[in-house]
Amino acid sequence: MERTRAVVTSVIAIILGVTLLSGPLVPGVTLASEPDPVALESGNVTVSAIEMPEKVTIEKGSYGAASYYLNVPPVRVHFANRTGRPTLVYELTIEELGYTRTTNHFLDDSAGDTYDLTLASDTFTDGEIEREQYNGTVTVSKRDGAGHGVVATRNVTISVVE
Repeated sequence: MERTRAVVTSVIAIILGVTLLSGPLVPGVTLASEPDPVALESGNVTVSAIEMPEKVTIEKGSYGAASYYLNVPPVRVHFANRTGRPTLVYELTIEELGYTRTTNHFLDDSAGDTYDLTLASDTFTDGEIEREQYNGTVTVSKRDGAGHGVVATRNVTISVVE
């Protein structure tokens, strides 16, 4: 019985000691290591070609749903040069609806010479969609060690499919 009590007391003492040592009572002492910082928007990216979508649709939901679903095809980007961890930004703006959607793509070594940028889907309510088509703008921009800049912009017609 006394041996069990000694083990329990020792374990409690070790837990309290480590907690106090690594806590605020002893500044400068840490038992955890800092993670390596990730240098986003570093390096450089040069785009050799870009394939922008020609068609964007807003489709009525099935079975009487009072929602419309935005479908935006991906943008295919071909790189002439890519180093480090640059960021590409895919953006769709529909001014008549007061709508803007952006998706950031953080590139790394796993991205090859070609990369597909996708834009997350979205929904609109029945009351928001009042026309058969809207004008929109698709923009791809980059953020890297050289700064920020627009890579490509295209005006698109957005068809509403009932």
